[in-house]
Amino acid sequence: MRELVPIREGAAPRIRQASLSGTPLGVERGRIQVEAKGPACVDYETSFERSWLQPEDSSALVVSQGQWLWRPHPFPAQLTASVEFVLRDGEQVAVPWPREGGRYRLDHSAFFADTYTVFGEFDSKVLEVGGTRLHIARLGAQPSDSQVQRWLERAMLAASSVGPFPRDDVHFVIAPVDVARDDVVFGMLRRGGGASILLVPSVRATRDGLDRDWVAVHELSHLWLPRFHAEDRWLSEGIATYLQEVLRARCGVQTEERAWQRFLDGFARGREAGTGRPLALESRDMDETGAYRRVYWAGAAFALEADLHLRRATGGQRSLLDAIRSAQTSWGTSARPVGADAFLRALDEQEGGHLLELARRYETRSAFPELALRSAELRKWRAAALQPARDGCGLSAESLQ
Repeated sequence: MRELVPIREGAAPRIRQASLSGTPLGVERGRIQVEAKGPACVDYETSFERSWLQPEDSSALVVSQGQWLWRPHPFPAQLTASVEFVLRDGEQVAVPWPREGGRYRLDHSAFFADTYTVFGEFDSKVLEVGGTRLHIARLGAQPSDSQVQRWLERAMLAASSVGPFPRDDVHFVIAPVDVARDDVVFGMLRRGGGASILLVPSVRATRDGLDRDWVAVHELSHLWLPRFHAEDRWLSEGIATYLQEVLRARCGVQTEERAWQRFLDGFARGREAGTGRPLALESRDMDETGAYRRVYWAGAAFALEADLHLRRATGGQRSLLDAIRSAQTSWGTSARPVGADAFLRALDEQEGGHLLELARRYETRSAFPELALRSAELRKWRAAALQPARDGCGLSAESLQ
């Protein structure tokens, strides 16, 4: 006998019924008992809780697939799986999975890595930017459709200025919240079955505020990198933080002076934060300790120093952006976690550098890294790394106004 089991144990009590070809199946502690020997199509009904991400002016729900998707147990070495949704009139579903007819195809990662799914009534749109299709599910009335489109187009063009973007499709969920502070409050990338990015702007976000946003570029920048183990997140978050500033400067979205000041301010905040433990431990436990600033900005300091190192070693001919672009095929679009050593060796193989040695010093260091921020070498780096790209990253003069 085989079973279908909930991805998250907390979802187990919510399953209501299950059947195979009209015949009821047994359900024990949320586990569906399946006696079929070959391929099977199981129908089941479940429910999930209202999310804090549901805007007051929207009936749509944003949930992880862990709340409603069951997976085979034991999990087979080879799996062909698809899912079909039965919805009420007027309702839609938004998921980051390839669609074939009326069904969605799931790969291994859809059962083991989180993603964002949307059910209900919401605005949906597909844009093509720089060769990548953006599938946008927008909940609520604000920010407006035109503001969201401009915001994501600019962010995508900045992120793809590194080179041909490594994803053909990116799924965006825009879920505004009623807060008076930042124009963009939060963002998160998930990779279960495809690239899914949640962005949480304020309902009061302005066009100028969204133009200044770094969150969308940060989340898109993660897609140049593999998914990392928890203790190595200082690398992924640090490099994405580095890219969010460098790419926006290169694309004319912010000035060189503004980008450099943001680095200085970020390093100052990172220096004051954390629990005083080695960076790898800070990274592993930051969701519990809240040491985000220490992890993100220490990682950004590593990225800056790594960029300096590569430029020095190649006489200014190659940079960290070049190394990432060249090495990206080593991990591709896989959602399986990659260790820091494998990632850094892939970069070193491309550029003949010694970034693995540099990373060892960073991950074991308890104090925030000290860079010679006023050195002539950094002034030279600023002029090279933060200067506008010749092609303007594809951003038109109108989009920069």
